[in-house]
Amino acid sequence: MRKLASLGLSLLFVSSVLLGDEIVPYYDIHVFDPQHRALSGARVVLQRHSGAVLASGVTDASGEVKLKPRESGDEFVIEAAGFARAKVSAESKEIQLSIAAQPETVVVTATRDLSVADQTGSVTATLDRPHIQNLNPPTLADAIQFLPGAIVTSVGQRGGQSSLFVRGGDSRYNKVIIDGVPVNDPGGTFDFGVVPTQEVNRVEMVRGPESALYGTDAVTSIVQLFSATGTTHTPEFRFGADGGNFATAHGYASLSGAYRKLDYNLFGDQFNTTGHGVNDGYSNSSQ
Repeated sequence: MRKLASLGLSLLFVSSVLLGDEIVPYYDIHVFDPQHRALSGARVVLQRHSGAVLASGVTDASGEVKLKPRESGDEFVIEAAGFARAKVSAESKEIQLSIAAQPETVVVTATRDLSVADQTGSVTATLDRPHIQNLNPPTLADAIQFLPGAIVTSVGQRGGQSSLFVRGGDSRYNKVIIDGVPVNDPGGTFDFGVVPTQEVNRVEMVRGPESALYGTDAVTSIVQLFSATGTTHTPEFRFGADGGNFATAHGYASLSGAYRKLDYNLFGDQFNTTGHGVNDGYSNSSQ
């Protein structure tokens, strides 16, 4: 390898490899921490402005990784644990990652008002929209089982009774709220296996007794769901369908948007299956 340029504190310089009569250029990317020390284990992605990934690599002990360039206008995205994500153009000469700020999660359920989770004095857990989309859970029961302290038990096939047990408490000790409206009777159970997650924007769970805020039935936890709202000025229409064995079919459609201080989200979701046994049929409609 013959280096054409050398700069100790630079992010990037171009070297070349002689292969026969052809010179194949490479980007030598150097990643540093705020003290200009080489940062190993950082993931570097070469991508187009559209987000299409062209190449990727991980920096070595000297903070270096080599990526083959494609064309001008590409950019690098650099990520490392504990450091803020950086995005720079492929023509950049020097960069150093900054320490990532401590994320602050704002919750509503713990105080009935917007509050930072670390300042509420309550034990809270949340699932936001990106997490829900990544998990892609069929029902709410499949989503909340990933929250700490939550144990979900289901009976039978799809659509069977699914109950939540928190901190060893009974399934009747949970308060369930959807968009600020309680949906289970005091001392009554709630079936988490029939609540779809297609239009759920956020799930919050407060573990521990909160009877002072929500009544005596909030003994072990409160689970609150927030439905998705419109965010774009131009109306957004989404639809899709899927299916499988046992006459399983699922379809959904939604129309959402926002105008000034108003937002809207109209949606419909339908799921049907005959199941694989006698009397295993299940149908669920939501809107």
